[in-house]
Amino acid sequence: MRASTGLRSNGTHIRIGSVFGIVLAAALLQVLSQVLLARGLPKESVGIISLLLGALPLLSTISLLGQEPATVRFISRSSGDTYDIPAHLRRVLIMVVPLGIAAGVIAGLYYALTVLSILTLLVLVASQNAVLLVSGVERARHRYEQAMLCRQMPVFLMAVLFSLLFLAGRMELRSVQWALILAFGGSAGWLLLNGAHRASKRGAASSEGLLPVPSSVLREGLLFLGTGLSFSVMIGLDKLIIGKMMSYADLAVYATIFATMKGFDFLFYSIGYVLMPNAGSMARVRLGRYFGAIALLALVVSSAYYFFGDDAVHFLYKGRYDSGSYLILPFILSGVFKLFYSIPSSLIGGRLPRVAMKQFMWLNFGTLTVNVALDIVLILRWGLMGAAVATAIAGGIRLAGGLLVLARYRSHLGERPEGNVAGRL
Repeated sequence: MRASTGLRSNGTHIRIGSVFGIVLAAALLQVLSQVLLARGLPKESVGIISLLLGALPLLSTISLLGQEPATVRFISRSSGDTYDIPAHLRRVLIMVVPLGIAAGVIAGLYYALTVLSILTLLVLVASQNAVLLVSGVERARHRYEQAMLCRQMPVFLMAVLFSLLFLAGRMELRSVQWALILAFGGSAGWLLLNGAHRASKRGAASSEGLLPVPSSVLREGLLFLGTGLSFSVMIGLDKLIIGKMMSYADLAVYATIFATMKGFDFLFYSIGYVLMPNAGSMARVRLGRYFGAIALLALVVSSAYYFFGDDAVHFLYKGRYDSGSYLILPFILSGVFKLFYSIPSSLIGGRLPRVAMKQFMWLNFGTLTVNVALDIVLILRWGLMGAAVATAIAGGIRLAGGLLVLARYRSHLGERPEGNVAGRL
């Protein structure tokens, strides 16, 4: 049997396509949720909800401490069935859920949010951490479709609840916040209870003889934290700074146009979701094929947004947010950088040795610092356009860092990692 070398030869392109189908459904529901918010709430309230959802990726990344990708890397590169994965998940949850609650409280106090807004934020963060960990185990076992369905469950429930509120004429800030609490908290609770039920059916005897997951996996998560922070900054920090330096109405315009450009994000998620766990099992990685496919994909998506993006904004939001259409062009540039970044981030996290991950982490910390400085300086100078341009520049720097690490460790792309890596992490 011929060894796999790329997307097509091992069926990875099919798995990416099926995952993207689920992600696309979630994308459409997210757009629907944003449309319902934009049509049903005043801009001030839309800005507050945008702040809560915009803070979620960053706060979740910080409080999760990189444990989701570290767990995925460990299970996918080793004989995961010989380790007590449920015990590892319990240990991680005990550690990260309180951190998520603390992060939500601190952020809420910093922005002087109401008690209900703070409660909403801490439930969002703690629930998101639980959802990511549970779905990550399914992802590491190459059950990508099931894993992505679990990951997107809060989005599905959010869209349903928002639709019910809108149709019932009960769309107001308080009811929307309770809908978010129910959607995210309910998803996390169901996944955890379902996992506990399946574990009890297997019985205690099935866990006898299983090895404990090495503590090095917890430490390795800190390497992913730096990388994850950079990506979360790209998603959330600009909105957080706008929420502090400008009005909530300005934030509503920025967040609404950004939500319309989510196609790039969903493609990025789909590619990395499948490619990262698969990277360690490929006999040889042909970078040219990957980057060629990404270039073609970027051309198609960018052209669609360039020619039809302003029409989409006008149609979706009934002209209320046409004033923000000038942000589409810098968002396109950010999206292209993001698509290309999916290749180095997946290969470094899933295949390269720890020293490469460490160097990648420090490069991303550097990008984080640059992004913060650029956001503040350019927002003061150009307002919302400054925030969008700062994000694009930081995305280009981050991509360059990933390519630099790939070039330095290119020899590791031509041979399959051998043996159980548990002791080599």
